[in-house]
Amino acid sequence: MLLLASVAAVVTAGPILSSDVDSLEKMWPGVRDSTEEVFVSSDPSVTAWGEGAEKRVRTVVAPVEASWLGQHVLYLEEFLHDDPDSIRRQLLLELQPAEPPAVGVRVRVYSFKEPQRWIHLNRRPKLLTNLHRAEVVKAEGCDLLLKKEGDQFTGGTVGRGCIDIRDGGARYVEYRLVVGEDLYWYRRRVLLRKANDLQEEVFGFNFFELNDARLFACRVDWSSSGRKSDLRLLAKLELHDQGGKARFVTPDGRKLELTLHSQDWPFMADRDALILLLQDQVQNVPLASAWTEIDSDDIAINLGWLHITCGSLVPETDELVASRQERMPALAQCFASRTRVLMSRNNRGLNLSGTSIIRK
Repeated sequence: MLLLASVAAVVTAGPILSSDVDSLEKMWPGVRDSTEEVFVSSDPSVTAWGEGAEKRVRTVVAPVEASWLGQHVLYLEEFLHDDPDSIRRQLLLELQPAEPPAVGVRVRVYSFKEPQRWIHLNRRPKLLTNLHRAEVVKAEGCDLLLKKEGDQFTGGTVGRGCIDIRDGGARYVEYRLVVGEDLYWYRRRVLLRKANDLQEEVFGFNFFELNDARLFACRVDWSSSGRKSDLRLLAKLELHDQGGKARFVTPDGRKLELTLHSQDWPFMADRDALILLLQDQVQNVPLASAWTEIDSDDIAINLGWLHITCGSLVPETDELVASRQERMPALAQCFASRTRVLMSRNNRGLNLSGTSIIRK
């Protein structure tokens, strides 16, 4: 289980593109600073923090040459931010297309038999030449499935096969990850295999403001005809409310970008609001926006041919307001009156400069 606290992937649907492995191999590498917080724990080493306690964690991911393992291999190491030589997790990740009927990118996870020998492997090319298959162990049942959603990859472990090795096999690990250009989010849960009772939950999010920023999940539905009855799921995206961005392309070729703002919005001198912006990537012009109270859990844009509904993601339960199907029509209707074409500035901050719906 300790293998997975900083890795993760994705489940599910949507056609796999041959470029997805290459895209993930380019997007995942880098240095990610996260704030990690314990919400539930039965592990003494974690409980010592105290529930709700925070740790700053740094995750380094880099491509490495390991042809004996695969063509697309990443090295991952994780440590507390102020102690880079005390590695918490150290992995090799092999990326490959998922085998049908699964879709997306499969990430095979390997640990090291002698972790300290291979510390900072990404910065030691001579040492890398001595690394062979006999030096690593596959984490059976802990493969990750990643799916590309817009310009993000999101997913996690599948089923109950990733066993928590600390407790004699009575518990399993469930891991979820989102990787984007400006978003790195993960959640690790440990549950009993028989009763499925939650034993431990740890949540990690971009370091910059775990206390101030909130993570939202957005569902994007598109209609080829513009009729509500023809709306179909296009993408599920996640972004934070401190200027988080996500991009997607509609089936008719429109390249669009979503941005979510709250306290970081620079044109809000005398009012607080949660603001969702939609703009054209090519022309770099806003198409529509929506606003609501800053502490709201829901926000949406309804353009007829395009519905975007965002809901806050609750760490303890991972329940997404946006995914509650029975609520989505009501939410879309509620926020349609707040949807507008373009935005302008004046000394009061936001001002409506159009009425509501843009049609195809």
